[in-house]
Amino acid sequence: MKMSLGLIARAALPLLALSACVSTQEYDAAVAKGDAAAAQRDSIAAEEAMLRSSYNALQEIFSQEIDNREMEVKQLVDGLEVQIPSDIMFASGSATPSVNDGAREHLVKLADYLKGTDFLITVVGHTDSQQPTPRLAERYPTNWELGSARASVAVRFLQQSGVEPTRIRAVSLAEFEPIADNSTADGRARNRRIQIILRRLPK
Repeated sequence: MKMSLGLIARAALPLLALSACVSTQEYDAAVAKGDAAAAQRDSIAAEEAMLRSSYNALQEIFSQEIDNREMEVKQLVDGLEVQIPSDIMFASGSATPSVNDGAREHLVKLADYLKGTDFLITVVGHTDSQQPTPRLAERYPTNWELGSARASVAVRFLQQSGVEPTRIRAVSLAEFEPIADNSTADGRARNRRIQIILRRLPK
């Protein structure tokens, strides 16, 4: 009987060792999973802190423009948004959009700030729902082309002011993302805008 118990004990040793080995692996995996989750939380917290800092910096830099309703700055979930009315940037009804003298200072200040960041910059041209006048339509048949031209002018100005061109994109959304009622003059003026979206470059 003693021999039988000994044989049983020896036969059980590999099983106990295997059980201990699996438990260690499971423990190590759980620790690694916890470390990864903690690192992800730290990364998210750092990103949120960076966005808050950038938002506060833009609020301070453009405090006068914001007070005068010449610019709006918003913090998004994954970035920042700067919005400038097109009527401030471009001459009304111009067939060749060019930055007005009054908006140059805004864009120069924005470019100076952006040069010290690693944001991916998307400049979006928005229009109201009215179609281009016959004069404008000779060059810009629809609001797609007009919105694109105005976004491109802003992008070119940022590049000329020293922002790295590989970080800039120009996009047109024409009249298809309004923020106000196009049936009123005030609403149409709000919809005509340049939207600058700032997101971190993927690493």
